[in-house]
Amino acid sequence: MEPATHLEILCERAGALVDSAGGAVDVPVPTCPEWTLADLLVHMGLVWGWAAETVTTKVRADLGQAPESRTARALRTWAKGQAERLVDVLGAADPDANCWTFGTPRSVRFWFRRQALETVLHAWDAEGATGTPSRIDPEVAVDGIDEHLSVILPRVVRRRPDGWSGQSVHLHCTDAGGEWVVRLGPDGEVATRRTHAKADTALRGPAEALWLWCANRATPEELAIERLGDDEIPERWRTQTAF
Repeated sequence: MEPATHLEILCERAGALVDSAGGAVDVPVPTCPEWTLADLLVHMGLVWGWAAETVTTKVRADLGQAPESRTARALRTWAKGQAERLVDVLGAADPDANCWTFGTPRSVRFWFRRQALETVLHAWDAEGATGTPSRIDPEVAVDGIDEHLSVILPRVVRRRPDGWSGQSVHLHCTDAGGEWVVRLGPDGEVATRRTHAKADTALRGPAEALWLWCANRATPEELAIERLGDDEIPERWRTQTAF
């Protein structure tokens, strides 16, 4: 997926996220335990601003300050401004310019993808807090799974290096071209291959459902994902890869 496409996704989904907080912002967000819509707006506003500053300076930026007022209007206005700044900064940036990142590639291109996908996922959270979330396009979800397995999951597993001892998971999208085999541990190791191969546990379902499962938004049963093999591993994934 090209940076221009990621930028379009970021712009559209950031708007949807902010619009989801159009009423009371003290509404709980079920898929982000202990968060309200206000907390989600603050989180994303800070992340958007942090990413914009990092892309601008090309070095790791400090996290900014949230607005003192937590009224719905103040938070929406501030978050909208943070998102617009990020869109402007990325729109003017060279995707292949060297830049600090916490994953590959070590260029601005990383931030196009990371910010688009984080925004998609949290817009889904926000919409679900007040109604029915928009469907995630299968191509976007495949990109989300791929990035989660290569960027997010290794960072999370390294925090609990004794959590796994070589268990493997096969993910198979049924509505898009996407298959992965992930081996977890030992010593915080994560090895991912895009292939069709046997694993301890296999999960088959739509790309959206598999991405939401990877990101601990719901169980396989809640997402109507077909599960084969070791029943314990999906539950361990839920507890060991929470972030």
